[in-house]
Amino acid sequence: MTPASLRQCRINGIVVVVAGLIWFLLLGYRDLIEPDEGRYAEIAREMLNSGDWITPRLNGFKYFEKPPLQYWGSAISMALLGETNAAARVWCAGLGFIGALWVGFVGGRLYSRSAGYFAFLFSISTVLYVGMGHANSLDMGVSSLLIIAVGALVLAQSERDQPIYERNWMLLAWAALAGATLSKGLIGLVLPGGAIVLYSLWQRDWALWRHLHLGKGLLVYLLIAAPWFVAVSYANPEFPHFFFIHEHFERFTSDVHGRTKSNWYFFAVFAIGSMPWLFSSINGLIKPPFSWRAEPGKFEASRLLWVYTIFVFFFFSISHSKLPGYILPMFPALALLVGENMSKHKHIIADGIVALVLAGVIFIFFIWQADNTAKIGRLASHLTLFRPWIIATAFLAAAAGISTLLLKDKKNLAISSYALCALLGIQMLSWGYQSISELRSSKQMAEAIQAYIGKNTVEIYDVSRYDQSLPYYLGRTIKLVGFTGELEFGINQEPQKWINNADFLPVWLNSEQAISLLNQTTYDEWKQQQIPMHTIYENARYIAVARR
Repeated sequence: MTPASLRQCRINGIVVVVAGLIWFLLLGYRDLIEPDEGRYAEIAREMLNSGDWITPRLNGFKYFEKPPLQYWGSAISMALLGETNAAARVWCAGLGFIGALWVGFVGGRLYSRSAGYFAFLFSISTVLYVGMGHANSLDMGVSSLLIIAVGALVLAQSERDQPIYERNWMLLAWAALAGATLSKGLIGLVLPGGAIVLYSLWQRDWALWRHLHLGKGLLVYLLIAAPWFVAVSYANPEFPHFFFIHEHFERFTSDVHGRTKSNWYFFAVFAIGSMPWLFSSINGLIKPPFSWRAEPGKFEASRLLWVYTIFVFFFFSISHSKLPGYILPMFPALALLVGENMSKHKHIIADGIVALVLAGVIFIFFIWQADNTAKIGRLASHLTLFRPWIIATAFLAAAAGISTLLLKDKKNLAISSYALCALLGIQMLSWGYQSISELRSSKQMAEAIQAYIGKNTVEIYDVSRYDQSLPYYLGRTIKLVGFTGELEFGINQEPQKWINNADFLPVWLNSEQAISLLNQTTYDEWKQQQIPMHTIYENARYIAVARR
């Protein structure tokens, strides 16, 4: 290694460390956002406190929508760090950064050291990847485990002439697939499996199937993934039908969860989620680092990565259930294609222009918002507090764009500066959201309730609603009144834990001490009927009232 390349490696190492500091900085600053962050934190908290690591429960009800790997990880972090915001996010943030490092490693092995470095920078500075890496949801965990599997697969197939290396990489791939299955179900097999089928048909690389180590691999997969599915089915006979039929087949083919969107929905998600690398992302898809004409029989890593990326996108596009995080698994594979392209291009000025346009749009929005604050009403004070963070993001986007122009002859430095500015800018929006967290989090409500009841044992009722983060911040479950939602299955299993609206009023009137959370409509109805209560806390979403 020459002195110049050694110096570049040291600089790259410093950038990776700085990126890690920004990535994990203030991880617990923002309160948990409902519904996802509150839901998955509460399941982990209940698992830790109950000691039941087999049957997931949400607010005391059986909850079988997802497998338990993230719950286990979050519960362990809570045992070590306490029941905090940061502990709830450690699993996602940690796997997100590990996934980005892994992408850098795979890119370095497949292509070149610079391609791997650029792939890492792309990963840790796109809107969707950074956002999901700092949100307590399941998408980042499954995405990281899937790219570990796909990355290990392409490394194995690239070293077919070295049987031991090939076998070891493939066993890692199978283990990661098991982890992905334990994270979010059968897509842990469907996404890479579908990509392999399509790739082998296109490339006519039939030898791939002989080098998957199916026997040993399936054994590793089953040893890791099967025990929990067997144990939870034994403890809960109702699990298999709900999980495999309702949560997989019916969710994909019908609007059972009310998440139907246009078939074009993920094009918009991709455009926003790939910011500020929109140009490079599109370039990686339409000009990938391989020839469109396949060479039959030859393994082509870039082609497999491209097929996987496209398959993930269109698989979820035809699904009846759509949420932004669903296409996150395509981004780490896309990062490898983009990283290889960047290593061959002279500059990233086009991405810089995208960042400057983005900064301009944010500034225009801010000016418009400043002129219309008076029309927002109760939200005005929240938006006023959020505005400095938005401005900081706009300045960082502008700085990123300008850096590509000023450093166009120093590509490594330009891309490093661009990525770090983008990462910090996205984090600014995340941290700034804390100023309006009351609109999507129940932490302040929980603090007000705790201050009011002190050490007394008081029943808490959520009337015609379920505020997902409230049990987590209270450190206890609450009673649901007239609400089923996603808990309908669990409520049907244990209906005695639930109260319907018709039966609740006598319960309230006969309570010595109790607290209810009401929306404005219900509060007005109670007030009109002169139902005894007094307000202990109120925000833009709901009102907490006490019986005594």
